[in-house]
Amino acid sequence: MEFFPSRFTKIWLLNRLYRYAMKVYPAFAFRRFGVETEGLERLGSDYGGWYAPTHELGPASVVYSAGIGEDITFDKALIQRCGCSVHGFDPTPTAIDFVTRQFTEHTLSSKFRFEPVGLWDSETHLQFFAPKTRGWVGSYSALNLQGTEERESISVPVKRLSSLMRENGHTQIDLLKMDIEGAEYRVIDEILASRIPVRWLCIEFDQPVPFWTTNRALRRLQEGGYQLCKVDRWNFVFRHLQAIASTSTG
Repeated sequence: MEFFPSRFTKIWLLNRLYRYAMKVYPAFAFRRFGVETEGLERLGSDYGGWYAPTHELGPASVVYSAGIGEDITFDKALIQRCGCSVHGFDPTPTAIDFVTRQFTEHTLSSKFRFEPVGLWDSETHLQFFAPKTRGWVGSYSALNLQGTEERESISVPVKRLSSLMRENGHTQIDLLKMDIEGAEYRVIDEILASRIPVRWLCIEFDQPVPFWTTNRALRRLQEGGYQLCKVDRWNFVFRHLQAIASTSTG
């Protein structure tokens, strides 16, 4: 079983119990797969912040941020701290309205470039399921992680990471942040199978997903040359060792 069946995700109490039990998993995963890395700096709010290699990022860096919601404090801080442009992706009405307001109120730098599309492993339209009002996260999910009814879903456009890179004229990504409510596993598969050059990966492994599914993804990332460098709750930060080595010797 790669993901919990819908009958599980629709039972709110079971969701809460599993989330509670899995509070210990990130620390376990880091002990098994991680190596503490110096030089990472936490940027953004308590809710939306991430650790990032600010010492390696600059104005020419390519940063993709998938899953915007209503918190772009990390993206703003990264732009201010490193001077880089950030390409944001999120197809949900909440994110689109939020980013539109930010631009209208002139509180968002022109270095933030937004496209209302989601990440997936194909070019299509997907049903994104609405969050529960009393659930953990107020985010839409293609995998219906919160077990809501189909009548509450919306149809949104999604694209491959490789397609977005091609459209934006990018041959590599210096940092990719993904907070995409379970779709991260499909994108990880594309990155590894197509050998997409991503130097740093910041991934939130959203819940509830069976811990063995996350464990398998961590093992595959390790086999694909990624080293786990930091865990902050369910936010995992990886670097590609080959890309780092080639950068340091270039």
